[in-house]
Order: sequence, then C-alpha cells, then structure tokens
Amino acid sequence: MILRHRLRKSFNPRPGSPGRESQRMTRGSDIILVMLASLLVLVAVFRILHG
Repeated sequence: MILRHRLRKSFNPRPGSPGRESQRMTRGSDIILVMLASLLVLVAVFRILHG
C-alpha cells in the first residue's frame, strides 16, 4: 500500500512544475524502495520453499 502510494505520487507531476518536467525520472529513493520490497518478497518465497 505504501509502495503503491509512493509510485503513484512520483509519476504525477506537481502543479507548479513546467511542462517538460511532467516526464521526470524516478527518484533514487523510489528505486531503493522498489528494490527493498522485491528483496523482501524473495526472502519470503525462499523461506516458504525451504520450510
């Protein structure tokens, strides 16, 4: 839920930003958040499969 809110918020341009800013790059913090979430999922799957 937090991840979905962060991603949706990062893709929507801010009202005060210029037009070419609407397709801005994702921030490093968003990329780190996605990587941590995927790592958590991988660890959970690994623990389930290996008992």
